Amino acid sequence: MNWRAPVLLLLPFVLVTNAALAEVVRVDAGESIAAALERATPGTIIEVEPGVYHEALTVDVPGITLRGIVRGDQRPILDGRNELNDGVIASGSPFEITGFAIRHYKGNGVTTQGVDGARFDDLEIDDTGLYGVYPIQSRNVTVTHCTITRIKDAAIYVGDSDRALVAYNEVHHNVAGIEIENTNDAEVRDNLTFDNTAGILVFVLPGKIHKEARRNRVHRNWVVRNNLDNFGDPVSIVGQLPPGIGVLVMGADETLVENNWIKDNRSVGIGLVRLGEPEAARDPEQEPLPDRNRIGRNYLSGNGLDPDPSVVEGYGGGGDFAWDGTGSDNCADLSDAVTRGGVPLRACSWFGDRSSVRQEWEASARQGSRAAPAPGVVSGSVAPEEPGLANADAQVHIRAMRFEPRHVTVKAGQRVAWLNEDAVAHTVTSGNGATPTHAPLSSSFLMQGGSYSHVFAEPGTYEYLCLPHLDQAPMRGATVTVLPSDAS
Repeated sequence: MNWRAPVLLLLPFVLVTNAALAEVVRVDAGESIAAALERATPGTIIEVEPGVYHEALTVDVPGITLRGIVRGDQRPILDGRNELNDGVIASGSPFEITGFAIRHYKGNGVTTQGVDGARFDDLEIDDTGLYGVYPIQSRNVTVTHCTITRIKDAAIYVGDSDRALVAYNEVHHNVAGIEIENTNDAEVRDNLTFDNTAGILVFVLPGKIHKEARRNRVHRNWVVRNNLDNFGDPVSIVGQLPPGIGVLVMGADETLVENNWIKDNRSVGIGLVRLGEPEAARDPEQEPLPDRNRIGRNYLSGNGLDPDPSVVEGYGGGGDFAWDGTGSDNCADLSDAVTRGGVPLRACSWFGDRSSVRQEWEASARQGSRAAPAPGVVSGSVAPEEPGLANADAQVHIRAMRFEPRHVTVKAGQRVAWLNEDAVAHTVTSGNGATPTHAPLSSSFLMQGGSYSHVFAEPGTYEYLCLPHLDQAPMRGATVTVLPSDAS
C-alpha cells in the first residue's frame, strides 16, 4: 500500500537547469543505467523502463533525476543480488529519484551525501542491508510515498542533516521504521509504521558532525504493533533496542510529538530518555540530555502490556509513556487513562487546538536560544483554523462507532463537517475499502467533541474511513457525493 497525497517542500536552492530545457535520456530494459549516468550533464533526467538492472549507481553530477517509468505493477528494479554494496550513492545537488524498486543490496538502498535538495519518492525498497533511504549530511530532504521492508537498521534514516520532510511512507518489518538522528527541523508525519522493532526514533548519537537534534516534529503517524524481534547488529545502538517501542526520543531537544495514533507496542508507546552514559562519554562535546520536549495529545492504547525485561529493569515496567527523569523543561499532555512507566513528568500548560500546541513548542525553541523553523520551510505544519459545524452545509455525527448519516450529498463548493461524539478517537480519512489514501480528506485525530470540515470543489463520489477503526465495517465505506454546483 503506497499512500498518495500532495506534498510540498519549499527548498531554498536554485535548480541547475530549467526543467523544460533539461535533457531527457531513456534507458530501455537490457541497457545500462550507469552508462547513461557517465554521459549525463548537469540537469539531465534519466528515464528508466521497467526491467531488472543488476547495477550499483554513483551520481556525482549536479541536478540529476533518476525517474523510473511505472506502468501498473511494472517498474524498473535495481537488484544487487546480495553481491553489490549500495544501490545508489548520490553527491550532486540537487538529486531526485522516483519510481524504482530497489532490493537485495548488502550496504544500503539509496543514499545521498552532502546533497542540498535530496528527493526520494515512490520507491519500493526491500532487503538492502543497513538502511533503505539514507540521506546524510544533506539539507532540504524529502522522503515521500516509499514502502520499505526488511532493513537491519532504519528503513528511513535522516542523519547529520537540516530540514527534512518524511511523509506518506509505509515501513514495516524493519529494526527501526524511521530514524531522525542528529538532525534539525525535520517533520515526520502521515506515515504508517508497524511490525518493526521500533516505530519512530528521534536521537542524538556520538561522533557526528551535528552535535544536536532540535525542533523536530512527529505528528499524524500511525505507530502500531512494533514488536518485531531485533535482528540488527548487536554492537550498534539501534541493534540493542528492545522490541515493542512506538516512538523514542533520546537526547534530542525541542521535539514535538503530537496527534499520533500509538497502539499495541508491547514495551512502551512513547519514551523520553537521555543518551546513555557510556555512549555520551565517547563525545564530550555533545549534550546528552533531552530538554524542552513536548509530548502533545496522542492517542495511546494497549502499549507496555508485555515489556521487554530491559524496560522492566529501567522503568519498573512498560506503559503508554515512560520518562527516565533526565533533562529539563519537558512536559507531557496525557489523559488519565494513559499508563506510565519511569518517573512522573509534569503536564504541559497548553490547552485548545493544535495551533496553540505549536505556539508553545516554538516559544520553547526560542527560549532555548535557537530559532524556530522559518515560516514556509515545510508545508502542512499547522492546520488552518477549523470553521466547525456552524458553517457546514451538511453534518456527519460520529457516534456509537459509526458515521451518521453514512452517505451525504452536497453540491460543489459546499462544506461537510464531522463531529466526534464518541469517547474514543476517530479520523476522517479518504480511502478505498480498508485502504487509506489520505486525499482529499485527512483529518487529525478527533477526540470527543472534536470536529473537522472540508469544502468539496469538484463533483464526484468521495469515500472515507476512520483510520484507527478501519477493521470495523461501520467505520469505513462512508461517502460524500458531490453534485455540480448548478444541479437542481
